[in-house]
Amino acid sequence: MRALTRDEFLKILEITEGTFDQLQHTGHVALAFGAPLPAVAGRYLPIDLVAMAISQGLAPGTGRNFATAIVLGYFNQWAAAVGHAEADRLQDYFCAIGGMGWDRKHKRPKLWLVTNGTLVQTAEDFRQIGGLVGGININISDIIRRIRERAAELAIALDEPFYYPPGDPRFERIIKRVRDERDGRIARLRADKKKSAAMRRHTRRTDIKAVHDVTYEELHG
Repeated sequence: MRALTRDEFLKILEITEGTFDQLQHTGHVALAFGAPLPAVAGRYLPIDLVAMAISQGLAPGTGRNFATAIVLGYFNQWAAAVGHAEADRLQDYFCAIGGMGWDRKHKRPKLWLVTNGTLVQTAEDFRQIGGLVGGININISDIIRRIRERAAELAIALDEPFYYPPGDPRFERIIKRVRDERDGRIARLRADKKKSAAMRRHTRRTDIKAVHDVTYEELHG
C-alpha cells in the first residue's frame, strides 16, 4: 500500500490544511479501517482518499455527523465496493444507503440501511426488504477515477489497486500490511481519548445498519 504524505493527501482531495484541521477538531475526519486518524501521523493511504471523498460528498446533503458515521461505521461495506471497482474497472460499483420507514415528527427515515454492489445488486437488496422511502447511491468507481485523475495532474502515481474485494486471493499478499495498518490506527486512537470518544458517538448510532455483513476473513485470522 503506497503511503501519501499529508501534503499529497490534501492536494489530491483539494482540501486546505486549515479546513482539514477544523474537521479534525470537530471530529469529522473519517478514514479507512473505521478510524479518524492514520497509523502514523502524516502518513495516509490511497483508500483514505476514498473515505474522505465519500464523507465530503455526503456532508452537504446529510450533515457531517451522518457522513462521518457512514464512513467510520461501515468501512467493510464501502471498502468492498472499492475492491470490486478495482477488480472490474468496466463496471461501476456503489455504496448505497436506503431509508426505511418514515418518521413524521422529524421528517426523516426511521432507519438507514447500507449495502454495496452494482446498481442492480443494491436495488435488489432494497427490493427484498421493501418499504424504501429514499436512497443515496455513492458511485465508488467514479470517486476512484476522479482521485486518480487528480493525482495524475499532480504527478503522484496511484497505479496499484486501492483495495481488494473479500475473498480475492491477491488480498493475501498485502494482509500483513493491512493488519499492521489497522492495528496501528487502533492503537493511536485508544491513546487519544477525545478522538476515541468522538468515534464512538459516530459508530454507535442505532438508526444506521448494514443490509448484510461483509467480512474480510483474513483480518481475523
